[in-house]
Amino acid sequence: MLSKLINLSVKHIIRKNSRCLSMNVNAKQTINYKKSIALGCGGILGAFVSYDALFLDYENIGAALRFLRSAKIAIQMSLDYKIGLFNLKEGTEEYEHKLKEIHLKAANRLLEGCLLNGGLYIKIGQGFSAINHILPIEYTETLKKLEDKCLVRKKDEVKKLFMEDFNQTPDELFSEFDYNPIAAASLAQVFRAKTKNGDDVAVKVQYIDLQKRFRGDVNTILFLQDLIAMVHENYNFGWTLRDLKHSIEKELDFINEADNAERCARDLAAFNFIYIPKVFRELSSTRVLTAEYIDNACKISDIEGIKKMKLNLKDVDRKLFETFAYQIFCTGFTHADPHSGNIFIRKNKRGSGAELVLLDHGLYETIPEEIRYNLTRFWEAIVIRDYDMMKVYSDKLGVNDHKRFAEILLQKPLDVNKFSFSTKYTEIEVNYMKKIASERFDIIMNILREMPRNLLFIVRNLNIVRAIAREHGDLLNRPKIMARFAISSLLSSSSNYWEYFKRKLFFEYRLWKIFMEFWFMRNYLKLLEFLNRAPENMNEILDMDFDQKR
Repeated sequence: MLSKLINLSVKHIIRKNSRCLSMNVNAKQTINYKKSIALGCGGILGAFVSYDALFLDYENIGAALRFLRSAKIAIQMSLDYKIGLFNLKEGTEEYEHKLKEIHLKAANRLLEGCLLNGGLYIKIGQGFSAINHILPIEYTETLKKLEDKCLVRKKDEVKKLFMEDFNQTPDELFSEFDYNPIAAASLAQVFRAKTKNGDDVAVKVQYIDLQKRFRGDVNTILFLQDLIAMVHENYNFGWTLRDLKHSIEKELDFINEADNAERCARDLAAFNFIYIPKVFRELSSTRVLTAEYIDNACKISDIEGIKKMKLNLKDVDRKLFETFAYQIFCTGFTHADPHSGNIFIRKNKRGSGAELVLLDHGLYETIPEEIRYNLTRFWEAIVIRDYDMMKVYSDKLGVNDHKRFAEILLQKPLDVNKFSFSTKYTEIEVNYMKKIASERFDIIMNILREMPRNLLFIVRNLNIVRAIAREHGDLLNRPKIMARFAISSLLSSSSNYWEYFKRKLFFEYRLWKIFMEFWFMRNYLKLLEFLNRAPENMNEILDMDFDQKR
């Protein structure tokens, strides 16, 4: 009996030990299996990093880091709005105040992300800063800081790019080449050089990896904004990015920019106050643009520099308005990025006064003749305050709300002061535009989506030119000058000179009639004021400043 118990105990112990041994073996096998997977993954990752570093210059790793950084910022911005506006009623003063705070916070996050990611992110950020007719001011003002930002070049990057594009270094291609850039932007830097024929040139050299990064970076941004649109019902800016994508794609091709510059020079040949620097085709490629170096000039925003050359700001602004009015209404081939860094002023060598030098022709928009004609008639109707005519041509352009459409083009209210087209704002007009921006933002967005896509860049052109004129003090009436030019442009598209003459005469008559109505009203109110019979809102009425400047 005892022996049986001992045998059973021994067998039990053996079975128990066997199970323990088996468990230990399985545990060791599991550990070894995990180690093998970890080592395998580590090996694959190491091989990927090595390959990316040796052959692709960290292209994929950089893209992954930019994606993760962008995703983090998108999530943070989304939470800013969700948490910050939680339980706040839309339209209340508290809601509007908090929304502005969140806009500013989110804009600073976006600014930081653009600066860290560089390249196309900076370019897209600059694009957003220019669409102040769409985005909240907190975004546009914050992102303006990107205008002077650019990527840092890697050592010998310029030489490497020249070897890839020309199979020669800059020192071999030019007689002189200064590697210290004289200007920089989000897509390229500009260097001064001298050709072997002795011509002084400016050489615009694109950052070497931008074209490789383009598709991945843009798709990352589009993917993230689509996610934001799913989470936030009121987010509706995605279409603006898709429009910017196409324009940036064209800007990356410097051969396209050379074509644009030469066409612009042909289109504006009749103007002796416009100069387009000559392009050296044999020294240019898709990533390098060599053009004539411009000296003895200053930016159009440099008011002191213009005055030092003893040039008249009114003359500068008149020529600026006429140039882009001619492009918009006559040629239909319009510079879509005429900011102050792309327009230089110098003394006119072929005539009197100022000469405008137009630079950076990477972004142009072509307006079909039918759209151009309808826009011309719509602009004419705006200035003579013919609302029925405005409605007709607004409908032809595919926009239902003709009044808001006119205000977008003018960046000025129509209904507040029907007697004035002055580009200067009265206090009443400022308050009205703020009210429209906050209460009817969806309407504005719908109008921008309704209009033909190429008109968006016309709006951009008008906004940038308006900003330049405002810096100069709004010395001239831009809408009136452009309208007169638009009417004159109809002569080239009409063989009926009598019809053109009647339209021109009627246009000038309407301007005179509106002015006289205002003149009588103003003097009548002043007479009432003298007789102590003035209405209570006298100051508001007199604040309507009809501008007779030409």
